[in-house]
Parts: sequence; structure tokens; C-alpha cells
Amino acid sequence: MLTLSANVNDNIPNVAFNDIYLDGDGNISLSFDLQAVLQACAQAAQTLLGEIIFNVDEGIPYFQTLWVGVPNVQQFNAALRTAFLNVPNVVEVVSLMTSQVNNDLQYTAVIQTIYGSSGLTGIITNA
Repeated sequence: MLTLSANVNDNIPNVAFNDIYLDGDGNISLSFDLQAVLQACAQAAQTLLGEIIFNVDEGIPYFQTLWVGVPNVQQFNAALRTAFLNVPNVVEVVSLMTSQVNNDLQYTAVIQTIYGSSGLTGIITNA
């Protein structure tokens, strides 16, 4: 798998969150195999239900599960797990843990792909 690299974890200085960036040689940075799949998973976790105009059934129902009324964390976890499993080359979500810190929901997942497995962390902000 090959994709453009994006600052999905907001850990690259002087690069906006979720923006593409240049590598050390001044070329557009690319992600390969395991890193590309994990990046696609991170982006899937940020996709709101109905946001993709050509597939309104794709995405995570944040408002329905977390931000309106009583939070239903189990339903959110199921939607997040499904979003990860729908990413090409993902074989299994080995583990998924979520926790609420103030108005943010943090997740940590272990994703098994055809390229191997690795951890993924993210923060969902109600802003």
C-alpha cells in the first residue's frame, strides 16, 4: 500500500494537523505498507458519519454516540472498530480502548494488517 503522508498525529513541527508535508529532500512525503494502513485508520477514525458525500453511510456517528445526550461508548467503540476493519489491508482490530478526558475521547488500538501489527492512538475532540 502507498499513500501520501499526512500529519495525522499532529507530531510534526510546522505542519498543520492532518496536512501533507515534504520529506527531507523536499518531495511530498509518502507512507508505505504498515504506516500507510495505520494512517488510513487514523483518518477513518476522524470521518464523521455522512461526511463523505458519495457514501453517506460511511463514517462514525459521533453526535449520535458521544456528543448529544448520554454518551454511548459501546456503540462508539463498535463504530470505530468497524471503521478500522473497513480500511483496506486491515485484518483484525486486536484491541481497542477508549477513555474520556474532559471533552475529549482518547482511543488506543492495536491493528493487525497484512504487513504486521502496530498500535494507534488518537484524540476525538468535541470542539
